[in-house]
Amino acid sequence: MEIKLPQMPFKFDTPDGLMEVTVRSGSVQGQVQFRDLYAAAAAFITSGPRALERIQITAGAKTHGEVMKALVTGFEVDLEAHDKESIDYRVLSALCSAQGVEVLEN
Repeated sequence: MEIKLPQMPFKFDTPDGLMEVTVRSGSVQGQVQFRDLYAAAAAFITSGPRALERIQITAGAKTHGEVMKALVTGFEVDLEAHDKESIDYRVLSALCSAQGVEVLEN
């Protein structure tokens, strides 16, 4: 599914708590940490055991600007790549159906 966010920063509710989409340099899921890559992730912004835990939502890119542009123009979310009981699935499902998020392609 391809979606785009209405603006950045973007906050949304999930069954596990309030989150915000952020862009940072550092590790990309499944790869060695690269300081020269940037990726967007949903980060929990409420206190508790998941405070500041991040769920990656975009692939890595060479610049912060590339990731920001993808977030507001369109990026791919693959719900089927995650177990339906996983935190990643719940967060990505909540993001895709959050108010203001536009579904570009299913």
